[in-house]
Amino acid sequence: MRSKSIFTAVLASLLAALPTGANAFEKLEGYFIAQKACEAYQSKNKQTNPGNLKTTPFMAYEMIGINKAGGDYFQVRIDDAPVTEARWVSTTCGVHVIRAGTITVEPTEPTGPFTPPAGEESLDNLLTLSWQPAFCEIRPGKSECVDLNNGLLPHTSRQLSVHGLWPQPKGNDYCGVPASVKRLDNPDTWHLLPAPEIDADTAEDLAVAMPGFASHLHHHEWIKHGTCFFGAGGADEYYDDTLLLTDLVNASGVADLLAANVGEQIEGSDIRAAFDQAFGAGTGERVLIKCTSDQGRVLINELWISLKGEISPSADLGELMLAAAPTSMGCSRGIIDPAGDQ
Repeated sequence: MRSKSIFTAVLASLLAALPTGANAFEKLEGYFIAQKACEAYQSKNKQTNPGNLKTTPFMAYEMIGINKAGGDYFQVRIDDAPVTEARWVSTTCGVHVIRAGTITVEPTEPTGPFTPPAGEESLDNLLTLSWQPAFCEIRPGKSECVDLNNGLLPHTSRQLSVHGLWPQPKGNDYCGVPASVKRLDNPDTWHLLPAPEIDADTAEDLAVAMPGFASHLHHHEWIKHGTCFFGAGGADEYYDDTLLLTDLVNASGVADLLAANVGEQIEGSDIRAAFDQAFGAGTGERVLIKCTSDQGRVLINELWISLKGEISPSADLGELMLAAAPTSMGCSRGIIDPAGDQ
């Protein structure tokens, strides 16, 4: 067990220590001793808390880190917490302690680190977004799907989830990735892939927007596709750009249309029309609709959105779509699957 009583912690000669150092996330050794019951957030920014967990006074939790030097949230590990065991707890809720004779250490380098070759930032990309309940009908055993089918990810029935951002043309992948790393790129060993170097806020937002984060999908997407994006900000820019585009789609009438038709069959032409309405006439022709079969039902599984041009905080999604070539509709109709095994 990672959680221990305060008495065990005292017997282990724990000493109080506060973190110092850089302005970004800092890894910390030792334990967080809860002094009161406080919310244990999956996302401190959005204050999501799957399972409605709270810390237990006088319990010790394995310390992971603090959001920044002198920050206001510790990240601790809570055994068997749904969605993710890594939770954010306010620094006002307890104290950080370490064993006598140990020191706070810097994060270690990921296994098999490498630097992708330099290149021009990709201007031809495919944004792939998933309807997560449909994905989880096919792969119910994945940890994120267990959580979703148990009702712990309700936002996945209100919005699209991140699959990836894929530099084009097809086959433009694994840029500069050693063969030893590529051999690890299968779902059973995604956790062994070098982790993308992203800041704490990006990781937090990505864990919500990409449920597959729980299965290390973000490792795979970075290794296979992100290494060919060549953004100056590396993995952090790659995922910030992905999140930016995803948020724009989810804030539009496209997500409203899907959420309003959960459990119903919807026409592909209606989805494309929603893009036209939200982002400009003709944008719907840049959307490929992917479907999957489940026990005789046809489920809308993903939307593949073609983009051409530089992705930046000021970029217009409609302009990026219209600059890309039109694509076939793909699946002409399908069911918007509700959460849970059907």
